[in-house]
Amino acid sequence: MGTPNPRTWSELPPDLLGSIFHRLSFTDFHRAKIVCWNWNLSSKLTVPKKIRSPWLMLFPEGDNEDGSVLLFNPEEEEKIYKTKRYFSGIRFLANSGKWFLLIDSLFNLYIIDVFSENKIDLLPLEESLLDKEESEDLTGLLWVDEKTAEYVVVLFFNFPSGNVGFCKKGDDHYTKIPLHCGVPWRLQGLIDAVLLGYRLYIRTELSYIRILDLSTQQGFEDVNKYEPFQVFSSTQDCSIAVTTRGEVLLVKSILDNTTIGSHRRFCIFKNIDYNPQEEVDSLGDEALLLNLGILVPSIAPNSIYFTRHGRIYHKEHFNLDLCVFNLETKTLKRFPSLANMKLKDAQWFFPGI
Repeated sequence: MGTPNPRTWSELPPDLLGSIFHRLSFTDFHRAKIVCWNWNLSSKLTVPKKIRSPWLMLFPEGDNEDGSVLLFNPEEEEKIYKTKRYFSGIRFLANSGKWFLLIDSLFNLYIIDVFSENKIDLLPLEESLLDKEESEDLTGLLWVDEKTAEYVVVLFFNFPSGNVGFCKKGDDHYTKIPLHCGVPWRLQGLIDAVLLGYRLYIRTELSYIRILDLSTQQGFEDVNKYEPFQVFSSTQDCSIAVTTRGEVLLVKSILDNTTIGSHRRFCIFKNIDYNPQEEVDSLGDEALLLNLGILVPSIAPNSIYFTRHGRIYHKEHFNLDLCVFNLETKTLKRFPSLANMKLKDAQWFFPGI
């Protein structure tokens, strides 16, 4: 006697479900695995297709009726996905891989996986750190280790005159990072920052690089307190970036409005404590996500993925320019399918990290 037909989708046999999951795109794979318990179990027995390119998280102006935000994969230029989650009244502060740092209207902080139901609740915000009347100025940086589920959250409160605090997995409070009081004059202030693992790289007001180790049990450690190096640059539209080996780079953005249509180009420099600096003409098989200041593997290596300036400072006047610049060919790629969208912000992220 043959096996009876399943009465519902949740009762499909494992071998058939495995065949289905094997054929799905990365996005559809993660959508399908939350259909029901049986589908989620079957998904764990199938390796999803690898992401080969950074994605864009798009935030339309105004509130969507369904509270969703949009996902854009450059490999599928004509297709835009909607998230399944409800995000009305929620701000996205930072990302690391497929994890995003969020704050809701009640000032609750948490980390979510945008492709699943996974969520990590964070410590309540302390009044000594955040003036809730100025919470719109709150920004942050995030790092999540996909294998160990370790994480670090760095928050920037009420900048430029505010505070910096951080917490990591297992902490029971936020640790303040002083920027002026008790800090050597060369390391005071903050105009840019990159988080790579447990290390926070800060560009100070005098353009010195301050490196903090956030992994210690008691607070943090100033790694280069006595031997900081200074960035030689007079360009305002520049950002720091950090390689996987911990080398600090300087990235300059140059916008040329003299031609028909604006043209943007980028230059990357290493040995940035020397003058003249040494220009980098190759990132190898990696690409730079400039909104994060980190390098990731990519199908389009040797490229710079850009959204806007202002990694730390939340300013409405920073114009979005969603583009990818190829360092080797010196060419810029924009996305016509996004040109007419009214967006208030966007973030590049790499789900494959």
